[in-house]
Amino acid sequence: MRTIITLDGKKISKKAACEMFGEADMNKRIGDAKEAFFEDPHEESSWWMGNGMLTIEFR
Repeated sequence: MRTIITLDGKKISKKAACEMFGEADMNKRIGDAKEAFFEDPHEESSWWMGNGMLTIEFR
C-alpha cells in the first residue's frame, strides 16, 4: 500500500511534511488516515493545517 500526501493539491514527500508539521503529528495523522481507509476506502482524510489543506490517501 502506497501513501500519497498532498498539500493544497500538490504532492509532497513524507519527509517534507514531517519538517513542516512535525514527525509525531504526521505519524498520528497517517495512522488516523490508515484506520479510516480500512473502515471505508472511499472516505477522504483531510485536515486544515493552518497554511493549507493536507490530504492523505492510499493506493
